[in-house]
Amino acid sequence: GWKEGYHGLRTPAQLRNTPTGTGAFAPAQLPADTVDALLDGGSVDALTEGIRLRRATNQAGNAWQEVRFHFQHRDRWVWTFGAEHRVGAYSFDGQGSSGGQTNQFGTDNQFRRVVFNEQSSHSYLNGFAFGAQVTGSTSASSYLWAPAGQGYARPFTQVYLRPRLTVAGMDFGTVADSGTPASTIPAIPSSDAMSTVWGVSGFANGSGGELNTEVAAFGEVDGKVFVGGNFRYVQRSSAGADQVEQPFLAAFDVDTGEWVSGFRPTLNGQVKAIIGLPDGRVAIGGQFSQVNGVTQPGLAILDPDTGELSGWQVVAERRTTGGVPYVRGFDIQDDYLYVAGAMTHLTRVGASTSASAWNGGRIRLSTGTPDTNWNAWLNGTSVGVDASSQGDRTYFSGYFKQKQETYTPSAVALQTTAGAPVVAPLWRPTFSNSGVDGDGNVTGNVWQLGVAEAGGKVWLGGSEHSLFSYDRDTFELLGGSITKAGGDFQTVEASGGLVFGGCHCGHWVYQDARRWSGVGTAWTQADKMNLVGAWDAETGLYVPEWSPTLQARAGYGAWATFVDSNSVVWIGGDFSRSVRAGGAAQWSGGYVRFAPHDTTAPSTPGEVDVALTDGGERATLSWGASDESGVVYEVIRENTVIAATTARSLTVDVTDQSTRYFVRARDDAGNRSASTHAARVEPGSDSALTLIQTGEQWAWRFSTDTLANGWTDPDYDDSDWQRGGGLFGLGVPGVATDLNAAGATPRPLSAQFRKEFTVTDAATVVDGQVSVIADDGVVVHVNGVEIGRTRMPNGTIGQNSYATATIRHATASAQRSSFPVPYGLLVDGTNVITASVHANYRNTPDLSFDLSLHAERGEPTLPGEVTELVAEATGADTIALTWAGPGSGPDPTGYVILRDDTEVGTTDDDELTFVDEGLEPDTEYTYTVLATLGAGLTSPPVSVSVRTAQEAEVTLVGVGEEWAWRYSDEAWPEDWTSEEFDDSDWEVGPGLFGVGVSSQSTDLNAAGLSPRPLSAQLRKTFTLTDWDPNGDGTVTVIANDGVVVYLNGVELGRHRLPDGTLTSKTYATGAVSHRTASANPVTFTVPAELLVNGTNVLAVSVHANYRATADLSFDLDLRMPR
Repeated sequence: GWKEGYHGLRTPAQLRNTPTGTGAFAPAQLPADTVDALLDGGSVDALTEGIRLRRATNQAGNAWQEVRFHFQHRDRWVWTFGAEHRVGAYSFDGQGSSGGQTNQFGTDNQFRRVVFNEQSSHSYLNGFAFGAQVTGSTSASSYLWAPAGQGYARPFTQVYLRPRLTVAGMDFGTVADSGTPASTIPAIPSSDAMSTVWGVSGFANGSGGELNTEVAAFGEVDGKVFVGGNFRYVQRSSAGADQVEQPFLAAFDVDTGEWVSGFRPTLNGQVKAIIGLPDGRVAIGGQFSQVNGVTQPGLAILDPDTGELSGWQVVAERRTTGGVPYVRGFDIQDDYLYVAGAMTHLTRVGASTSASAWNGGRIRLSTGTPDTNWNAWLNGTSVGVDASSQGDRTYFSGYFKQKQETYTPSAVALQTTAGAPVVAPLWRPTFSNSGVDGDGNVTGNVWQLGVAEAGGKVWLGGSEHSLFSYDRDTFELLGGSITKAGGDFQTVEASGGLVFGGCHCGHWVYQDARRWSGVGTAWTQADKMNLVGAWDAETGLYVPEWSPTLQARAGYGAWATFVDSNSVVWIGGDFSRSVRAGGAAQWSGGYVRFAPHDTTAPSTPGEVDVALTDGGERATLSWGASDESGVVYEVIRENTVIAATTARSLTVDVTDQSTRYFVRARDDAGNRSASTHAARVEPGSDSALTLIQTGEQWAWRFSTDTLANGWTDPDYDDSDWQRGGGLFGLGVPGVATDLNAAGATPRPLSAQFRKEFTVTDAATVVDGQVSVIADDGVVVHVNGVEIGRTRMPNGTIGQNSYATATIRHATASAQRSSFPVPYGLLVDGTNVITASVHANYRNTPDLSFDLSLHAERGEPTLPGEVTELVAEATGADTIALTWAGPGSGPDPTGYVILRDDTEVGTTDDDELTFVDEGLEPDTEYTYTVLATLGAGLTSPPVSVSVRTAQEAEVTLVGVGEEWAWRYSDEAWPEDWTSEEFDDSDWEVGPGLFGVGVSSQSTDLNAAGLSPRPLSAQLRKTFTLTDWDPNGDGTVTVIANDGVVVYLNGVELGRHRLPDGTLTSKTYATGAVSHRTASANPVTFTVPAELLVNGTNVLAVSVHANYRATADLSFDLDLRMPR
């Protein structure tokens, strides 16, 4: 049924998308603040047509009634039609009358009546019902709902308002160039309950009446919230999950809500008051007489970790016949703990003296002694106590009538000076349902249960159904509220600018009503209230935005309210159910928690940058991000919000007037940052060029046929493509060219577009800018060169490439992609621009494209010189350059690198490094880097000089050099490894040497010897001059299959050859292929002392593992440290 809460029901989207039909039977209601915003803050009672109800009049839903009615007095919107809002004029299908209330008005008891009232016979489902004689059905398809045999059928109803707003009549104020200030939502709790973690259940004293509710008190110490009352168990769920018996008092983690199992005090009676002491202990009060087996009537101070009695103790006494002490409330101010309840004395345990404290007293915390000079001296039980933060007074409320001889019915303000004198002027509260006896004394139910000072007011709540506020200084009645239907206020708590009131009340709270049960007609608001509510401490007004949905076990409602150190609101009583975010109902055992709203504004976005596009006809606004993720950016033109976007850019039209724009961030809670400073969009200049406008003709294709290579080139032949004008699209209303008019199935993933345009004097065309609708993704080329892509992957793009994200046409059109055209890319005469538009998925609901190209006529601006140029020698033959882009001027298209005034390389605009290789060791070079802009335009040069390093080692013999060699089955000469051996009759050839190796340079078996020799011998002579050894070196050799190496007749090493004497017919000990041997060369150490100035000889013998081996190979490299 319809609900009366401030936040409406379901979502605006459900209301908008399903306004009628059986799918709309579950009511959807806009939040009240949304309705007020749509009325621009105007009064509801000023609506010309009033409120329109369109009601079905039969079960089939094919006959309807029109109802119009006006509120007599109604400023803001409410859904509390069940309250006593007075109705002025009304009509049924044009037949007029007047009078009645929104809960019931009309002229008969059939169709010409509106009844808005919950009824148990109708399962408490509310609606704009007909009279008692109109019946309905519970069928899911019936437009008239009523149980069988019942009248008051609830018809399907639509509620309409007609604001009649005009922009000319609206005042948006003025925004200074400095921008708008930050704004935050009111610091009120969420209406959604926090998820239940733990709760309490049962009745520890055996009674479940309204003075024995499960929860009656809260307090906090050291990260724990203490919950007191009459409960017996703590548990996780209504089914009793993890249930533990812990009667009367338990502790829960303030951050997580988890039960603190180490806190296990034992009491024998209810806890009605809890407060954390400055020394870190926790004080409790109530109906108990023992704590942990120790006699401790009415009041105890506990260790917050264990629940054991801790430190000095004070007990409450009630020295009257049959009197049992009963502490009901605490408050702390300065060095005193103020105590309310039923008592006559406060006594320090272990001391012989007591302080008289007739139903109210105080304890000095620094000494732990009751104050013998301060006695409230009330003649009845006090319940509420609040010590003013100003330190001059303390308020008590309860069941008393006098302070000593002074008549103070139910509430009193006492000075904090010795003797506790009454504050002047005397406070005489107003009661909502009282009489006066012959002596002038108040009669009736006038007890008051909660009291608090806040906002310069004293707030008093109790019987009957009243919460009133009084001027702190004069005690003049300032305002207040009456609940109806419902019961007394039972708890009043002030915190953070709010006053929380709890009651056993429901339905409505009437602002500024003074009497109950008839609230009269002078009240100003009627809002929904469900067992607990909040009031603005400064204005005294009820806060309808806090509108929890709660259920109490027996309807006793809230008996305790508390705000913890995390600003979480705890309410306690006999609560059994609550509603958390998303409308989900949950079990709540005795208490419910409500988290604070986020009231911190996001940071201001980065300042707005303006870039003219479309030849000065449009401007792209872009700005830096706020530091809070997930925000929406509101764009303000002069004084009006024109767009809200999650993007950080927006394209707007340029007018003929200078126009200011601001941007601010809005978070999910509704907090708004301060805006940016004004960014001005000036009218376009006379030098603006429009090279392509939106809506022009293009050649296009939308096909699954293979797309030809080179289609982006200027000379590509597109004569067989179709022709059409923008806007191009599919699934987009109002397109000029339907891309899928042929109904291709499956649909192609992309569409291609080509357009020729003419440029004159291209050298003077600057600041070219393409603006394109990219739905979903696009790649744009000019004269065959890509200038940009949006929502497309990196790398090569084909006709079947998917866009990386989806976007709807409306968003893509409002947030066009913009690409600069590099200077010099355009040429005199014919130019060609191409675009490929891609879908994110084949069945995307829409695809669209249009494009404009604008530029300026003017002199090109050279890029600034590069910055931070650094050259570093990274080796004997390598130099690495790094630099940063220009600090001024346009962005370059690339960079040119010169070495000693000769170009040696280029890089792209985003590549700020270059490595020059193949240089001479220990040589100085000068490098120059120029930023380029196209068409030969370059920045001023920046140069740097650097010297290459000396080589770390020298190659004495390298691979590929010439060697003397023999390949024969004959025995080798005895001295063939020596320097003096004459190898002039040997063959000569370059490495790589081999047999059966495709890459060999010298074929050892070119003569085709058969059988093949088992080995080949090779000699290399090299000369050293002024040789100055600097350590041992290394010889690296391809050993296929086995090898032995000699230097100047001394063996350096052997591999895959046996030990001992070798001959030309020695077999290698293993076989290996050339590929493996070359990938795993063998190294031998070359002792420095073996080398001599003058002639040196390397001698090598390479051996096969068997004569028919598939291959034999050799090459060698000799290096020594410099």
